[in-house]
Amino acid sequence: MNKKNLAKIAMKDVAIAISEDLGTGDITTSLLGKDKNKLSIAFVKSNEDAILCGKIWFNSTFKYIQKKYGGTLKITWLKNDGDKIKKGEKICRIEAPLRTLLISERVALNFIQFLSGISSKTKLYSEKIKNRKVKLLDTRKTIPGLRVSQKYAVTCGNGFNHRHGLYDQILIKENHITNKSQPYEDFLKKINKNTSFRKVSIEVETLKDLRILVNYKPKNILLDNFSLPNIKKATKIINKRITSIEVSGNISLKNIEKYSHLNIDFISIGDLTKNIESIDFSMLIEK
Repeated sequence: MNKKNLAKIAMKDVAIAISEDLGTGDITTSLLGKDKNKLSIAFVKSNEDAILCGKIWFNSTFKYIQKKYGGTLKITWLKNDGDKIKKGEKICRIEAPLRTLLISERVALNFIQFLSGISSKTKLYSEKIKNRKVKLLDTRKTIPGLRVSQKYAVTCGNGFNHRHGLYDQILIKENHITNKSQPYEDFLKKINKNTSFRKVSIEVETLKDLRILVNYKPKNILLDNFSLPNIKKATKIINKRITSIEVSGNISLKNIEKYSHLNIDFISIGDLTKNIESIDFSMLIEK
């Protein structure tokens, strides 16, 4: 992902988050009088092992507040996105007015704890894939408004991005077949009239339908909720030189290694961005 584009998106995300948190102003910090303008130093540390992600969103939070209130701002990073960090390690040093530190703290930490949770989970999954030719993909199961940040976090954990939205890839799923009574091949012929199957990723539900589908040579075939024995049968039916193979459904950290040994190209998992345990970070201001 282009870092300039990420920075623009991060600033939009941050603007919404700060508006939600700051509202009409920080009524607690305003009680500090002149002390709130005092140049101060803070460190952020991780309270657990993790894969770091979210520097751009963290920086954007502080820059947003600096622009609003003025003053010095210097953030020195000791770790980079994608780095392994250990419990107790400091990840960055911030020099700014006390008010900037106090107002930015929660929003900035919220972003890195959430995104580091995604990158850390993705890393756990990726390490269990023994066949390096198999790529781990995310899905569209993201929090509304945070898709770009979540997909970026997946890449920091050694995962890869599936389509970003409905606009950038054709993916035909079972719900696209509205007339269940029509023969499956009639549906495929209808699609073939409207587009080239070389542009199409398509989900298939049965081995019977798969035998028909392979004749159309789609770009990618998605085996969704297939059992391991049926995936093995399917890979023998599909010519991988013409069509890539993706599997999904009921895949977890407990069983992904079994899937990674199959003759497939992709494993897509909604769990990467859907069920997230945030990483615990804390910011401490030096006295």
